[in-house]
Amino acid sequence: MTGLTASYVTLHGAGFTDPARTPFAARAAAAARAGFTGLGVQFADLAAHGGVGAVRTVAADAGLAVTEAEFLGGWALAESVAAPSDAEVTLAEAARAWGPLRVTSGEFAAGPADPGRAADRLAELAARLAPLGVTLAVEAFAWGALCDYPAALDVVRRSGAPNAGVMIDIWHWFATGADAAVLHDIDAREVVGVQLNDGPRVRPDDPDMLRKARSTRLLPGRGELPVRALVAELRNLGYTGPWSVEVNDPWFRALPVDEAARQAFASATAVLNG
Repeated sequence: MTGLTASYVTLHGAGFTDPARTPFAARAAAAARAGFTGLGVQFADLAAHGGVGAVRTVAADAGLAVTEAEFLGGWALAESVAAPSDAEVTLAEAARAWGPLRVTSGEFAAGPADPGRAADRLAELAARLAPLGVTLAVEAFAWGALCDYPAALDVVRRSGAPNAGVMIDIWHWFATGADAAVLHDIDAREVVGVQLNDGPRVRPDDPDMLRKARSTRLLPGRGELPVRALVAELRNLGYTGPWSVEVNDPWFRALPVDEAARQAFASATAVLNG
């Protein structure tokens, strides 16, 4: 099994949109003790923990790499991305300090997006960030302008960007209506990351989708979703990683950070080891 990354929300100890309850140094130490090799960050969280340089030092001292960052959005509906956004400026600074970085990307706002224009915007961003070793990992959200994985994949393909692909978040994969059959049209090289989690079954038209997305992201193997079957299908495609864990529900985020890290690592490892 390749190394595991703890995505930002998994150990920050608060709700999806809330400031972190757990300091970055405590997250890094807990992740390393649990067995993670990588840690995810959120751009908005960096300033509260000393900025890019300080976060890199803390992670390195714990024996971890910062491998995943979030979130680069707004581009799928934008008329232009000629002027870098604040998130892109921070991302560029981080990539220069940390090296190769996987960045979750997409569109939270409702659409639909014009696939050709969205692909052009993605291509511009990807070209600008490629020299820094940035890979753009595009997610689909049922409420957003890229509302399912075929739409996200279409935009990635139209962009022609070698450093862009899809991020398969297992919760969102099933919530947007995808199943294992969708993978039959995907090349393993088009998947640039997989976020492991679980949850209840949710329909794409569920009116309570956003709340459920932010409060029912369970440990992999602890919900109703066929997580192991999807992992097996991905491996049949030839996908070997990277893997990360993105978990956040009220019970889990109330745990002490060491216990949260231990359970996240153990659950993900059990799923990946079959």
